[in-house]
Amino acid sequence: MPVFGLTGNLASGKSTVLALLQKKGAAVFDSDRIIHRWYQDRKSEVYKKVVLAYPHACVKGVLVRGKLRAIVFDDRKQLTQLEKIVHPAIVKELTSWVAAKKKAKTIAVAEVPLLFEKKLETLFDGVILVRVRPQILIERIRKQYRCSRNYARKRLALYLPVDKKIKKSDFMVDNSSDRAALIKETDALWSALKNKVH
Repeated sequence: MPVFGLTGNLASGKSTVLALLQKKGAAVFDSDRIIHRWYQDRKSEVYKKVVLAYPHACVKGVLVRGKLRAIVFDDRKQLTQLEKIVHPAIVKELTSWVAAKKKAKTIAVAEVPLLFEKKLETLFDGVILVRVRPQILIERIRKQYRCSRNYARKRLALYLPVDKKIKKSDFMVDNSSDRAALIKETDALWSALKNKVH
């Protein structure tokens, strides 16, 4: 069965769309959840490497994501260092999952926030983009992370511009409105994904 990549900018609603697709029967891969699990597991190689590289992000043996975020997103060199630890591990896990799901009988969707930035689109049979109008997205980031608009714009600058993502995507979900509208958008997406199978 086909495997689709799901991507979008920070706070665009990727995880919500992924959860809605899972309820419809899709097999899902949640990159953020897997990375979060590694950060919590003191035996994982990712945890060991991150704690070694960023000891100030660790409190009594617990890796605090907020502290880690504050360190890396204000310093491009630090962010690059973190990516060198995390991305090879998640790409290895993702590649294995995609290969297994291509042999399965269920539509599969993998949420990959930096899908285009890390040139991972070739892994998938199609790419789904969750997009939000820029001003709405900035406000959502500001509220979610309790930050200034300038900081929100700085965070977004780490991603490929959305107009370039639109050109590279096969399916689009607009999450500029409310949850009810997003559910309708996801319903339409699910129908389109099923049509791709037949």
